[in-house]
Amino acid sequence: MKKFRRSPGAFLAVLLLGLLTYLLGWSHLLSLKTIVIHGVKAQSNIQSSLQTVKPPIYIGEPLARIDVRATSRAIKQNEWISKVDVGRSWIHGSLTIYVEERKPVASYLNDLGELRYFDADGRDFSSPLTYPNIPTIKLRTHDIPTKRAISNLLQLMPQNLLNEVQSFTVNGSDDMETHVAIDQKRQALIKWGSPNDISLKVEIYKKLLGLKENAKAVLFDLSNPLSPITK
Repeated sequence: MKKFRRSPGAFLAVLLLGLLTYLLGWSHLLSLKTIVIHGVKAQSNIQSSLQTVKPPIYIGEPLARIDVRATSRAIKQNEWISKVDVGRSWIHGSLTIYVEERKPVASYLNDLGELRYFDADGRDFSSPLTYPNIPTIKLRTHDIPTKRAISNLLQLMPQNLLNEVQSFTVNGSDDMETHVAIDQKRQALIKWGSPNDISLKVEIYKKLLGLKENAKAVLFDLSNPLSPITK
């Protein structure tokens, strides 16, 4: 008798569970209506990444069937993205994606002639975006410590000196050099050595540049800032 009395309640619970499963997984009442992307200009690339998720994400898809973790992983496959946060709103039927792009400090051409970038941590990446105000470096070695070293150099160099730079060449983390245009008639090579004591090296370079005996100098070797060489 007890089983019989409980059976209507159990049946109702199963019915409600089935209805809820249908509403969440198959009904269009709780479906995706909008996709909102924040923090990135190349939104078409993000949209393309959504199509690589299994199942692909499209308007009208039941929200419950969207795997936010898989969506985040798919978007992170883009090298130029550093962080992703994906969330969904059941009330508004929306998928919201917050993206943080990597910020390049310089670009370079790899061994295949492809344009690549690296950030302040030396992390290497490609990007569909263009960055017109960053220098192009000639890298002879592509390891992370070297990229971190050049990043440190770039951050410590004053803007007026950066504006004179014609090219950067990096042979290693302790062998960096810069060609600069001192004026319309004279270019010079600055050998920085390592990025250590860059602020001191910049001050020494300014003082050396102001000396009459260096009026025609085309080489400033600051590898050892306490014993600089000019030629």
